[in-house]
Amino acid sequence: MNPVIKWAGGKRRFAETIVGILGTECNNYYEPFIGGAAILLFMEVPNATCSDTNEELINLYNVIKHHPQELIKELAENFVPHHSKEFYYEIRAWDRDRKNYAQISNIKRAARFMYLNRTCYNGLWRVNKKGENNVPFGKYVNPTILVENAILEASQYFNTSNVNFEVSDYRAITERAQEGDIVYFDPPYDIETGQSSFVEYTQDGFTRENQRELKELCDRLVERGVKVGISNSNTGFIRSLYTEGPYNFYELHDDITVKRTIGGTPDSRKELSELFILGVRR
Repeated sequence: MNPVIKWAGGKRRFAETIVGILGTECNNYYEPFIGGAAILLFMEVPNATCSDTNEELINLYNVIKHHPQELIKELAENFVPHHSKEFYYEIRAWDRDRKNYAQISNIKRAARFMYLNRTCYNGLWRVNKKGENNVPFGKYVNPTILVENAILEASQYFNTSNVNFEVSDYRAITERAQEGDIVYFDPPYDIETGQSSFVEYTQDGFTRENQRELKELCDRLVERGVKVGISNSNTGFIRSLYTEGPYNFYELHDDITVKRTIGGTPDSRKELSELFILGVRR
């Protein structure tokens, strides 16, 4: 099943490899940092709970689940026919007036999110410290804005397989995970000095201290019998984080490479090695 949105760092190309290592057998599946949902949509597991701190993203998934036809109609009538550079910046500016933006319906907000996502520069979603989208217009000749089949297929899956979405921190959602469950983390990646980064798609960044906190959470989850998968960049910091210390829970798989497409300069758009980490109680 194809993702509904584009997503920087999305796992569509690696879903088969990741799921082949992680497996699909579980009682419940949890995915914070849901992003483009490529792994969830590839696995099609029942009883899934997914979260993100990005309220606009979670609103989109809830609208896809509960109001797919209304979303399709909104996009088809009020966004697709008006696409232009000027229209893009007009729609992007909606969140500058927080009082008026709060009055916009969830369906229209979801349509705005999809429109900006599918017409902006490289499918990014990035906000400034005020929570305002600041991604520039993408210079596509004929962007595909309305992906009707993908919306309907995702909606059917969400409804028939008990898939739920909520705005929450990764720590809150994973407190519920128990023995026999799977948790997959795809956090903002560790960044080496000198690399460009687009990790701030909410107002909050993700520091190396956050990476350490995530590792400690994974330790606790694996200790209680939860299978854990983590995607991150293949940096020395991340490798040492998951190989040093008192636990022998983790397998590191580093045979995944990706062509960076969101670097600010041609030199930054090079092949990078991804790291997939499997955590299992032994």
